[in-house]
Amino acid sequence: MENEIPKINFSQGEHLDIEVMNFQELINKLDQTVDHNPFAVHKIEFYLILVVTQNSYTHYVDFKPYQLTKGSALFVAKNQVHHFSETLRQADGYGVVFNNVFIEKNHFLSSKHKFNRLFNYHIEIPIIHQKEMGQDSFVGIVQNLYKEYFFPNAFAKSEILSSLLHTLLLKAERAKESQSIQGVKTQWLEIFCSFKDLLEQEYTKTRSSRYYASKLLVSYKFLNDVVKHLTGKTAKTFIDEFVILEIKRYLVSTSLSIKEIAFKTGFEEPANMAKFFKKNSQLTPLKYRQQLLA
Repeated sequence: MENEIPKINFSQGEHLDIEVMNFQELINKLDQTVDHNPFAVHKIEFYLILVVTQNSYTHYVDFKPYQLTKGSALFVAKNQVHHFSETLRQADGYGVVFNNVFIEKNHFLSSKHKFNRLFNYHIEIPIIHQKEMGQDSFVGIVQNLYKEYFFPNAFAKSEILSSLLHTLLLKAERAKESQSIQGVKTQWLEIFCSFKDLLEQEYTKTRSSRYYASKLLVSYKFLNDVVKHLTGKTAKTFIDEFVILEIKRYLVSTSLSIKEIAFKTGFEEPANMAKFFKKNSQLTPLKYRQQLLA
């Protein structure tokens, strides 16, 4: 086991900032990987979309299994922990990976959307099934993405790929919109996303919800109301659960000691981290590690 969760950057030789593969090509690439084990937990620093076109496939995101069947699409966000499973070899489909450069260069989605639902795993599950698409489907659009990616004429290729991916993302946002909490203001989503981003950067320094409210230039009550409306949890509970997930990632994915994990996740004393973890998960850190790795 590694001392750190492997962090995988986007790598694509043609400088398109996007790569499209069918599952067989994806499997070949995974089998040839030497810098990490793609079938073990790792963190990605790009975006991943998987669409199944035949049979079924189970993918793991933050230690939870998600089963994709024909027409299902899974959206894994930048900085999420995930891993592939061997069931990928029994399914057909496509994988699309792209990085922040591709998003920024192509100005994806209007300011009204901004991936607020699609890649926001704190308030949405990362999977959309065919039955939730109604008469729509991801299959045709991802097949066109694949064809364009390998189309021999390079003229305007990046722009065409951008247009096709933009369409796929908008279809997914539309499906999420119909499932999401009604009446959510765009400002609330933007505040929540800013809160989440800030928390990712500074959770090792403080777990004070009042601190994050002040950094976002909003009142504590407003931040608490936004988080509670979107997640059903208070800001404090959301922060605590966020830290618990980070601790779990280290426990399951690294060989770091409990003491080392405590320091990495912002605790001055390992005993305080153990107490905090047990209060929120009903298990000691060591017991949790033993159960998950048994």
